[in-house]
Amino acid sequence: MIDLEQVRTFVAVIEAGSFQNAATRLGIAQPTVSQHVRKLEETLGRRLIERARAQAVPTVPGARLLPFARTLLRVAERAEASLSGGGFAIGASSNIGVYLLQPLASAFRSNAADLGPIDIRIGSNPETAKRLEEAEIDIALMEWWDDRPGFDAAIWREEPVVVIVPPGHRWAHRRWIDRTMLMEEPLIGGEPGTGTARLLQERLGIAADQLKAGLQLGSTEAVKQAVRAGLGVSVALASAVHDELAAGRLVAPRLRGGGLAKRLYSVVPDHAPARGPARRFAAFLHEKAV
Repeated sequence: MIDLEQVRTFVAVIEAGSFQNAATRLGIAQPTVSQHVRKLEETLGRRLIERARAQAVPTVPGARLLPFARTLLRVAERAEASLSGGGFAIGASSNIGVYLLQPLASAFRSNAADLGPIDIRIGSNPETAKRLEEAEIDIALMEWWDDRPGFDAAIWREEPVVVIVPPGHRWAHRRWIDRTMLMEEPLIGGEPGTGTARLLQERLGIAADQLKAGLQLGSTEAVKQAVRAGLGVSVALASAVHDELAAGRLVAPRLRGGGLAKRLYSVVPDHAPARGPARRFAAFLHEKAV
């Protein structure tokens, strides 16, 4: 069995750069640090740390262990916090976390002071799903869900999705555009794993290989700058481009046959208590969406 204290010491040695610095950080004697690391190495059957010029660096197995060790420590902290009733962690995909979540979390906190501090962790959709599975967060807010077992998912919002072009684009003053036109322009991609390609397939019948691929960027902010620079067109949540559309820095031509909307999901573990913070926040989101 892996001992958490030994794992904590191992991480401290790597982060502090030496056994002595780790001992100072942890408030224990250096021989105890060495003993913890040695016992962890014996348990795992691998040498985890190399001493190089008075500096401690991870071996190849140690480097592989490090992210898992940090996850173990985070989960242990979350477990202790949940038992003491302190803290509540919300995980959100980047677009939701940046453009939608903050005022909702603030309003919820003002009505749920008994929950203590709220921790918001923003990442990609796959990262958020992984954090939920590893119990690093209490609830996930995502742009898709794949119905994996062990979780309760519900749609809490249908957020409009718009095509965005720069003001000087040939579509900027058109009354509408259609799916054929959309397939003719380089389409700038944002963060992977948002479900946008799935949305275009389901709502417009456009398969991924029918699109004219443009730049592939890692965030909506980067996408907006690329569109403004005339490098292509893109598709984004309306809330993510609200300010640019209002200021005229971007234009959202209408799609013929009606607009697009993306279903946003709240996901909690199926064992989450009915009156616990995760389900309370999920209920709050649904009330606000009505």
